[in-house]
Amino acid sequence: MVGFYRKAVVILLLMLVNSPSAFSRPDMTPLGPSIADQGSSFYRFKTYKVESADTQRHYKIWVAVPKKPAPAQGYPILYLLDGNSSLSRLNESQLQGISEKNPAVLVFVGYDTPLPFDLKARSFDYTPAARGATEGNSMLGRGRVGGGSAIFRALLEQKIIPQSEASLPIDQAKRSLWGHSFGGLFVLDAYLHSSRFSHYFAASPSLGQGYQFLVDDIQAQTVNPATLTLMVGSSQPARAGAQPAIDLSPRVEQWQKQGLGISIVHYPGVSHGAMFGASLQDTLKKVSQ
Repeated sequence: MVGFYRKAVVILLLMLVNSPSAFSRPDMTPLGPSIADQGSSFYRFKTYKVESADTQRHYKIWVAVPKKPAPAQGYPILYLLDGNSSLSRLNESQLQGISEKNPAVLVFVGYDTPLPFDLKARSFDYTPAARGATEGNSMLGRGRVGGGSAIFRALLEQKIIPQSEASLPIDQAKRSLWGHSFGGLFVLDAYLHSSRFSHYFAASPSLGQGYQFLVDDIQAQTVNPATLTLMVGSSQPARAGAQPAIDLSPRVEQWQKQGLGISIVHYPGVSHGAMFGASLQDTLKKVSQ
């Protein structure tokens, strides 16, 4: 009997190691104090909270404003999804480097939680309704519901943007949005349906989770004044049940021929998870040039 259980444990471990999704979950260790708590010589921080219209999702927003005076046309501004985790990756030396150039206002759109991610809430907020599914009613597995991107986009446009920018000199021609994974999906969906941003940064968008239709929707566009940067690693792990990764390079070439301002940046050897930090740092530099 002992041998049976020992064999069963070995089989279970092998299944876990070889499962495509075994190590796909992010580190959910509670976060410690961030630069917003510690204070900065280059940025001042303010926070506020909002909730969804149905009161089921609760958000915490951090607004980081440069201490350097705004240029005549106003500050550029960058909205970052997964704000808890993205803020935790920011430090004083990075803020100093940004401040030496043309620093942007940084808005970290997160959740009212001490954890890096609110997995249930972000699954709903960042994913568009699947084709044939009703809005806010797409099942994603693991007990999560998706399809709420239009609802979250309305909250972002109608509450978060106005409240974050109130009394600040902002250059609205330089308002950007960044997101990774499901957040990257939201960025693509916003590129298709929002006019509030001038530039979109979609890092490792999880198109293989059943959202290839976003690529087709971009293909169908003829005019879009905004620019879109796709940031893609070359060692993206597959997930259980996911379709093969989509090679976006040929699509980008076609979109550029259509006159769309879409570009792609490859990160050789960078995994899906590591793309979070890599794309975030590059985006911070890009918007503060």
